[in-house]
Amino acid sequence: MEQKIKSQKLSPMRYIRNNKRRVSVLVVSLSLCIAIIYVVNFLVMTADAMAKNVFLDTRKLSCVIGFTLNFEDDEYADKNNDELKKIWNDIYRENAQKLDQEENIVKAIPFYPVTIQISPPVGMLGYNISLIEPENADVLLEHMGATLIEGHLPEKPNEIALDKATMLNRGFSMGEKINDFTITAILKCDYYFGYGIIGNERYLGLNILTKECVEDATTLFPLIGREYNKDTDLLDDYNTFMHNYEVYVKKELVDSTKYIYVGIFILLFVSLFVVYTTYLRDRHNEWCLYCSIGYSRRSIYLSIMGELLFTFIVAILAGTVITTAMVFILDALMMRPKGMMCQYFYPDKILEILCAFVLFFGLLQLPIRYALYKIRTIDAMEDDLY
Repeated sequence: MEQKIKSQKLSPMRYIRNNKRRVSVLVVSLSLCIAIIYVVNFLVMTADAMAKNVFLDTRKLSCVIGFTLNFEDDEYADKNNDELKKIWNDIYRENAQKLDQEENIVKAIPFYPVTIQISPPVGMLGYNISLIEPENADVLLEHMGATLIEGHLPEKPNEIALDKATMLNRGFSMGEKINDFTITAILKCDYYFGYGIIGNERYLGLNILTKECVEDATTLFPLIGREYNKDTDLLDDYNTFMHNYEVYVKKELVDSTKYIYVGIFILLFVSLFVVYTTYLRDRHNEWCLYCSIGYSRRSIYLSIMGELLFTFIVAILAGTVITTAMVFILDALMMRPKGMMCQYFYPDKILEILCAFVLFFGLLQLPIRYALYKIRTIDAMEDDLY
């Protein structure tokens, strides 16, 4: 009979079935650990998703160049400000027409920029809307995939239209004035976008709508007979915005979130380590009994590993479900109502979490090995081993 008992294997599922409450506590703790880590990343990285939309996605459709004009020659000495402004704007229109002839350019639109701020969960972002002539509005809207959903398109100077996400994000309303600009329309658009009708402003740049992404817009200056001067000329192309995104957005987010993640990992895993160590201590007498009736330490260890693997696998599955639900709920209740564009899936963060769990699983071998080392036969079960 004794030999038969020795040859049997300890079933981890037997303990799990008989101790559902204790196992459930560990599963829930690990699941919430996954959810907290990922949701914190989701909230912080929403700023990254919004920055990509502002800085990178729109620059795949257009680029901006601008140049200064020198009116210090004698031929301009007798010109008043209105006349100089007309000359300035006419030169911009002439250069726009030159660029319109290029194969990759849909339309070059002279414009005056107005900055609109948007608020992600972390930090602040801004983008420029173009004040343009009314006749250029249709091509701009079509190129950006923007359609009218409320109000009327801008018709008069200082009237502007904004996309719905910006309106929600800033809490703007139809007819509201923003620095002397009146909102007359709400647009549906995949990007943070807006435009308005120019008034007495001078053009400061050309908003160049392109068929394909222009990574380096300095190549456009020779097409209008000018040489790019980095000290005086305006340049907003894909490379410029990628550099700004990498330096001012991504790096800042990575630096700020790195310490947050480290703090969360340490706090949660230390707490779970203490909980699991207490859990092992409570089961000491049980393992001493198994050892006394003939089970080897190896059998007990394999049983513990089976329980631990079951706990981790169920926790990962449950954590995935909880995290997915929380992300969708946050998007529905917080992100979309506030005009925030977010990303659900972050493969790198999922890999980090899984690696952290593998590390945690490995660290738990220390208290498990120690607990196995302290196992005694039934004669020693009453000893105060801890």
